[in-house]
Amino acid sequence: MTKRRLLCAALACLALAALSLLLADEPVYDAWSWLVWGRELTHSELDTTSGPAWKPLPVVLTAPLSLAGDAAPQLWLVLVRASWLMALVLAAQISLTLSAARPRAARIAGAAFAVLCVVLLSDDVTHWSRQVAGGMAEPLLVALVLGAVHAGLAGRVRTALVLGALAALARPEVFALLALYGLWTWRAVPGARTVAVAVGLLVPALWLAPEVLAGGGGSPAQRARTATGDPLEALGWAVALPLAVAWPLALAALLDDRRARVLGAGALALVAIVAAMTVAGFAGLPRFMAPAAALVGVLGGAGLAGLLSRPRAWLVVLAAPALAVTAIGLSSRVAELPHAWSSAARISDSHDRLRDLAGAVGRERLLACGRLATSDVLVRTALAWKLGVPLSQVVSFGTRPRLSGAFVVGLQASPGLRQDVRAAATRVGAGGEWSVYSIDCPATASSSPPARSAGVTGATR
Repeated sequence: MTKRRLLCAALACLALAALSLLLADEPVYDAWSWLVWGRELTHSELDTTSGPAWKPLPVVLTAPLSLAGDAAPQLWLVLVRASWLMALVLAAQISLTLSAARPRAARIAGAAFAVLCVVLLSDDVTHWSRQVAGGMAEPLLVALVLGAVHAGLAGRVRTALVLGALAALARPEVFALLALYGLWTWRAVPGARTVAVAVGLLVPALWLAPEVLAGGGGSPAQRARTATGDPLEALGWAVALPLAVAWPLALAALLDDRRARVLGAGALALVAIVAAMTVAGFAGLPRFMAPAAALVGVLGGAGLAGLLSRPRAWLVVLAAPALAVTAIGLSSRVAELPHAWSSAARISDSHDRLRDLAGAVGRERLLACGRLATSDVLVRTALAWKLGVPLSQVVSFGTRPRLSGAFVVGLQASPGLRQDVRAAATRVGAGGEWSVYSIDCPATASSSPPARSAGVTGATR
């Protein structure tokens, strides 16, 4: 695909992503965190002592977006959704490249299979449609990995290095493959050595710098290290259809093409690294395997094109189940979309009511004791963005707080907590399912938010 066609495809993806905001426009917990951190980065006030595990890429991207003010969350969603749509284009193009010697009809069938494998990426923990709609990092990560592969196959080594570096800023395990590619570049393409060295130094620096800025206590890496994970859960995507069918098809592609073998080795390496990190105590979630899953799907598309192009009838018979399974999976995913988008729209409406309530009660009253508490951990980051405070200034409790002048009670509050708060506090505002209660400040509380507050618990996904 020429650069002009890629540009046209990217613009079309951006347009469709912008239109999708009419359906739902609410970021998820992690995305709000990145928006807060991006805003802080533009003011040289980065505070990473609370919130999810650190990812440099989203923060680097949300920093300039934060200059758009209240439009920044929607711009981030457009970027992520457009990236996912672009990942579909790249999956098709890579499959077509790997099967260039096959008949046209076989190549098109293989490309369609590759696209559908990306569409049908599976995650039982956080549904893939929610990841796309809510602005999580993995859809962007998949697009960057496929973009790097596409550039590498086209001989655009510098572009591949830059895209690979961006992907490594979203998931640390990608850096191992980037380092190997950088070493190959050093020997094979001397003209790209400067870029290889630059990305080799920049990626680790952006991962480690927040440790220094946060002062070590409650660091993002520590939160990721103590998160729970199950290697078998993370590997669950491998047996989910259509990837269960894509594996043998990918094997057929590996037998035919050296480039496919390199990509296959990369996919297996990603699987092994994520599994090893999970065993070491880091979070191991199915979505971390998304880049490897996408590569398997692309290789499966190339393998399918190879089978369909051979004259032996039994090879075509082997390819038929792949097409059938993919069609069934697609119909199931399409059936899920109305519920997924309506759920996202309900969450968006609920959070809009919360933000309206926060505006009505007022920032000064909500932060009367320096911090705001809420019963619903997943709205902490959205409230921090709304109030313009660090993530450490909005905390969550399962019991009535004793260190806050205001307590936001939502759907996650237990009946016992609701009763306790009603008995001991005064309600100062309500909006839909949300209520704000006033609680006396402790004698030592400050009337203004402290600069830093470490050790606050938060969600990891």
